[in-house]
Amino acid sequence: MASGPPPIDDICDRLNVYLNELASYFAARNLKISATKSSATLFTTNTREVNTELTVMVDGEMIPTIKCPKILGVTFDSSYTFSPHATAICNKVKSRNKSLAGSTWGADKETLLTTYKAIGRSVVSYAAPVWSRQLCDTQWNNIQICQNAALRTATGCLLSSHVDHLHQETKILPVRRHNYMLSKQYLLGCYRRNHPNHHLVDGYPPPRSLKVDLHDLEREVQRYKREPLDQAAYQAGLNNIHADTVADALIGYRVNVVLVVLPRQTRVVLAQLRSYRCSRLNSHRARIDADVQDVCPDCNQGPHDTRHLFNCPARPTRLRPRSLWTHPILVAEFLGLDTQQNQADER
Repeated sequence: MASGPPPIDDICDRLNVYLNELASYFAARNLKISATKSSATLFTTNTREVNTELTVMVDGEMIPTIKCPKILGVTFDSSYTFSPHATAICNKVKSRNKSLAGSTWGADKETLLTTYKAIGRSVVSYAAPVWSRQLCDTQWNNIQICQNAALRTATGCLLSSHVDHLHQETKILPVRRHNYMLSKQYLLGCYRRNHPNHHLVDGYPPPRSLKVDLHDLEREVQRYKREPLDQAAYQAGLNNIHADTVADALIGYRVNVVLVVLPRQTRVVLAQLRSYRCSRLNSHRARIDADVQDVCPDCNQGPHDTRHLFNCPARPTRLRPRSLWTHPILVAEFLGLDTQQNQADER
């Protein structure tokens, strides 16, 4: 007959015996365990046990049971889903995104992206190997939305701009890919014999009923592992993991021929025109300013939207709205936008 895990009450009894011995050890050295400053958490995959109140005591005083303890900046939860930690990440990144400037004032794109990496992405990637493999798709999407907001602020793109375009222009990986890459790099480091967690990969994975964990990446990491895994081999493995992750991301992106050809401000205008929301269009300006008339300044006809730009009788052209995607350079020249990439944009 297969034996399952011991009952929760038995585990609490064992803990109480150990804590009494520990309290006696501290008391002999004029130290005391504070029950009110301590906490107990039950980690379980059984949803019926999540609300269990643990009977863990110190010197006859009950230790409070907490469902979501915060340990070294990571918010754990009883079901080991890390959903509370993802919610905390979103709230923190949203508040820090407010410190980023807009697209028409303040610092340039490169400075804004550096700022986001320092105050935003650092929060998203903190302790990534601990929680990234447990997060559900919904929580990943919520975190990605927070990063998208920061990238739109830095690039000047509007809400309707495609997410692939944001990552291509900023050269920043999506949050899920980036965190998985960090997890692989961490796991590769664990194979080094002088790593504190080398014993975790040297043996078998712990017997637990989790959806996924860091060990699921072992097969992917094996091809980057070289024996002996000295400093040179380890550094080469880190570089290869990064290069392959970026290459895989680029393969999945939509093709955008404008990115490396035109200056940033021109790219912003074209991206906005493709979404039919651009400050150069009176149809958009009239929505936010009642004093603006939705008519073309050249022919005095309306509505002055993206479609009208290519059908204006005062400025005839063979270009069409589709040309914003197929012939962006010709469209930029037709609209009188700058088409010369300067050194600042190349950086």
